[in-house]
Amino acid sequence: MHPQPTTLLGLVLCLGQTTHTQEGPLPRPSISAEPDSKIRWGRPVTVVCRGPAWAETFHLVRESGIPKFLNVNAVPGPSEAEARFPINTSSEASAGRYYCTYCKRSRWSERSESLELVVTAGTSQNYTLGNFVRMGLAGVVLLILVAILAEAWHSQRDSNGALRDGDQRAPAREIRPQGPGGTSPRF
Repeated sequence: MHPQPTTLLGLVLCLGQTTHTQEGPLPRPSISAEPDSKIRWGRPVTVVCRGPAWAETFHLVRESGIPKFLNVNAVPGPSEAEARFPINTSSEASAGRYYCTYCKRSRWSERSESLELVVTAGTSQNYTLGNFVRMGLAGVVLLILVAILAEAWHSQRDSNGALRDGDQRAPAREIRPQGPGGTSPRF
Protein backbone atom coordinates (compact mmCIF):
# COMPACT_ATOMS: atom_id res chain seq x y z
CA MET A 1 0.00 0.00 0.00
CA HIS A 2 1.30 3.28 -1.07
CA PRO A 3 0.06 6.50 0.49
CA GLN A 4 -2.15 8.60 -1.70
CA PRO A 5 -0.76 11.91 -2.90
CA THR A 6 -3.56 13.77 -1.14
CA THR A 7 -2.65 12.09 2.16
CA LEU A 8 0.97 13.10 1.75
CA LEU A 9 -0.07 16.63 0.87
CA GLY A 10 -2.23 16.84 4.01
CA LEU A 11 0.59 15.49 6.17
CA VAL A 12 3.07 18.00 4.73
CA LEU A 13 0.66 20.87 5.26
CA CYS A 14 0.04 19.85 8.90
CA LEU A 15 3.74 19.50 9.62
CA GLY A 16 4.41 22.80 7.87
CA GLN A 17 1.73 24.52 9.97
CA THR A 18 3.20 23.03 13.17
CA THR A 19 6.71 24.12 12.23
CA HIS A 20 5.47 27.59 11.31
CA THR A 21 3.63 27.89 14.67
CA GLN A 22 6.77 26.89 16.56
CA GLU A 23 8.82 29.53 14.72
CA GLY A 24 6.67 32.43 16.05
CA PRO A 25 7.58 34.40 19.16
CA LEU A 26 7.91 32.38 22.32
CA PRO A 27 5.37 33.09 25.07
CA ARG A 28 6.44 35.51 27.79
CA PRO A 29 7.56 33.99 31.08
CA SER A 30 6.17 35.08 34.43
CA ILE A 31 8.20 36.30 37.39
CA SER A 32 7.43 36.39 41.11
CA ALA A 33 9.18 36.54 44.48
CA GLU A 34 8.82 34.20 47.44
CA PRO A 35 7.81 34.95 50.15
CA ASP A 36 7.11 38.46 48.78
CA SER A 37 8.64 41.16 46.60
CA LYS A 38 8.82 43.45 49.68
CA ILE A 39 11.34 41.89 52.05
CA ARG A 40 13.12 42.99 55.23
CA TRP A 41 16.85 43.62 55.07
CA GLY A 42 18.89 40.48 55.78
CA ARG A 43 16.04 38.05 55.06
CA PRO A 44 16.16 35.49 52.22
CA VAL A 45 14.06 35.87 49.09
CA THR A 46 13.73 33.71 45.98
CA VAL A 47 12.95 35.07 42.53
CA VAL A 48 10.92 32.48 40.58
CA CYS A 49 10.63 32.49 36.79
CA ARG A 50 8.05 30.28 35.04
CA GLY A 51 7.54 29.46 31.40
CA PRO A 52 6.28 26.68 29.14
CA ALA A 53 7.14 23.09 30.07
CA TRP A 54 9.62 22.88 27.17
CA ALA A 55 11.74 25.86 28.33
CA GLU A 56 15.37 24.82 28.72
CA THR A 57 17.26 27.65 30.46
CA PHE A 58 16.05 30.74 32.32
CA HIS A 59 17.95 34.00 32.42
CA LEU A 60 17.38 36.51 35.28
CA VAL A 61 18.42 40.12 34.66
CA ARG A 62 18.56 42.98 37.14
CA GLU A 63 17.82 46.29 35.43
CA SER A 64 18.71 48.89 38.04
CA GLY A 65 22.13 49.49 39.48
CA ILE A 66 24.79 47.03 38.44
CA PRO A 67 23.25 44.59 35.91
CA LYS A 68 23.18 41.04 37.13
CA PHE A 69 22.76 38.12 34.76
CA LEU A 70 22.08 34.66 36.13
CA ASN A 71 21.35 31.50 34.17
CA VAL A 72 19.61 28.49 35.65
CA ASN A 73 18.52 25.30 33.93
CA ALA A 74 14.76 24.95 33.92
CA VAL A 75 13.06 22.36 36.09
CA PRO A 76 10.28 20.98 33.90
CA GLY A 77 6.88 20.35 35.40
CA PRO A 78 3.73 18.83 33.96
CA SER A 79 2.36 22.13 32.65
CA GLU A 80 5.23 24.60 33.06
CA ALA A 81 8.94 24.84 33.78
CA GLU A 82 10.42 27.01 36.46
CA ALA A 83 13.76 28.29 37.65
CA ARG A 84 14.48 29.54 41.16
CA PHE A 85 17.05 32.23 41.86
CA PRO A 86 17.71 32.38 45.63
CA ILE A 87 19.03 35.51 47.32
CA ASN A 88 20.18 34.26 50.72
CA THR A 89 20.59 37.67 52.38
CA SER A 90 18.69 40.62 50.96
CA SER A 91 20.32 44.04 51.08
CA GLU A 92 20.38 47.34 49.20
CA ALA A 93 22.48 45.62 46.54
CA SER A 94 19.72 43.09 45.81
CA ALA A 95 16.93 45.67 45.59
CA GLY A 96 15.79 46.76 42.13
CA ARG A 97 13.84 45.72 39.05
CA TYR A 98 14.24 42.21 37.69
CA TYR A 99 12.94 40.43 34.63
CA CYS A 100 13.52 37.00 33.16
CA THR A 101 13.60 35.28 29.79
CA TYR A 102 13.98 31.64 28.80
CA CYS A 103 15.66 29.79 26.01
CA LYS A 104 14.47 27.00 23.77
CA ARG A 105 17.10 25.75 21.34
CA SER A 106 19.06 29.00 21.08
CA ARG A 107 15.88 31.08 20.76
CA TRP A 108 15.12 33.48 23.59
CA SER A 109 11.65 34.49 24.68
CA GLU A 110 10.43 38.01 25.21
CA ARG A 111 11.22 39.34 28.65
CA SER A 112 8.73 38.99 31.48
CA GLU A 113 6.99 41.83 33.21
CA SER A 114 9.31 43.61 35.65
CA LEU A 115 9.41 42.60 39.29
CA GLU A 116 10.34 45.35 41.76
CA LEU A 117 12.24 43.85 44.69
CA VAL A 118 12.00 46.25 47.65
CA VAL A 119 14.26 45.80 50.69
CA THR A 120 13.01 47.54 53.82
CA ALA A 121 14.81 48.40 57.06
CA GLY A 122 15.23 45.48 59.44
CA THR A 123 13.52 47.26 62.33
CA SER A 124 10.10 47.68 60.75
CA GLN A 125 7.88 45.59 62.96
CA ASN A 126 4.47 45.85 64.53
CA TYR A 127 4.95 46.77 68.19
CA THR A 128 1.25 46.99 69.09
CA LEU A 129 1.09 43.89 71.32
CA GLY A 130 4.33 44.75 73.12
CA ASN A 131 3.10 48.30 73.71
CA PHE A 132 -0.16 47.02 75.20
CA VAL A 133 1.78 44.75 77.58
CA ARG A 134 4.05 47.62 78.63
CA MET A 135 1.10 49.98 79.18
CA GLY A 136 -0.69 47.34 81.27
CA LEU A 137 2.41 46.77 83.38
CA ALA A 138 2.82 50.53 83.90
CA GLY A 139 -0.84 50.72 85.00
CA VAL A 140 -0.31 47.94 87.57
CA VAL A 141 2.78 49.69 88.96
CA LEU A 142 0.83 52.96 89.18
CA LEU A 143 -2.01 51.24 91.08
CA ILE A 144 0.48 49.72 93.54
CA LEU A 145 2.06 53.14 94.17
CA VAL A 146 -1.37 54.72 94.75
CA ALA A 147 -2.23 51.92 97.22
CA ILE A 148 1.04 52.47 99.12
CA LEU A 149 0.42 56.23 99.30
CA ALA A 150 -3.18 55.73 100.46
CA GLU A 151 -2.06 53.29 103.15
CA ALA A 152 0.67 55.69 104.36
CA TRP A 153 -1.77 58.59 104.46
CA HIS A 154 -4.36 56.54 106.32
CA SER A 155 -1.77 55.29 108.84
CA GLN A 156 -0.49 58.79 109.52
CA ARG A 157 -4.01 60.14 109.99
CA ASP A 158 -4.82 57.36 112.48
CA SER A 159 -1.64 57.92 114.50
CA ASN A 160 -2.15 61.72 114.65
CA GLY A 161 -5.79 61.26 115.72
CA ALA A 162 -4.82 58.77 118.46
CA LEU A 163 -2.33 61.19 120.01
CA ARG A 164 -4.84 64.03 120.03
CA ASP A 165 -7.73 62.09 121.49
CA GLY A 166 -6.08 59.56 123.77
CA ASP A 167 -2.83 61.19 124.93
CA GLN A 168 -2.87 61.22 128.76
CA ARG A 169 0.71 62.30 129.25
CA ALA A 170 1.53 65.62 130.76
CA PRO A 171 2.24 68.35 128.30
CA ALA A 172 5.88 68.77 127.53
CA ARG A 173 7.67 71.48 129.49
CA GLU A 174 9.87 73.99 127.93
CA ILE A 175 13.47 73.35 128.78
CA ARG A 176 15.71 76.37 129.02
CA PRO A 177 19.43 76.29 129.21
CA GLN A 178 20.86 77.20 132.57
CA GLY A 179 23.90 79.23 133.18
CA PRO A 180 26.52 78.83 135.95
CA GLY A 181 24.91 78.93 139.36
CA GLY A 182 21.52 77.60 138.19
CA THR A 183 20.17 80.79 136.72
CA SER A 184 18.86 81.17 133.25
CA PRO A 185 20.68 83.55 131.02
CA ARG A 186 18.77 86.58 129.79
CA PHE A 187 18.62 87.39 126.16
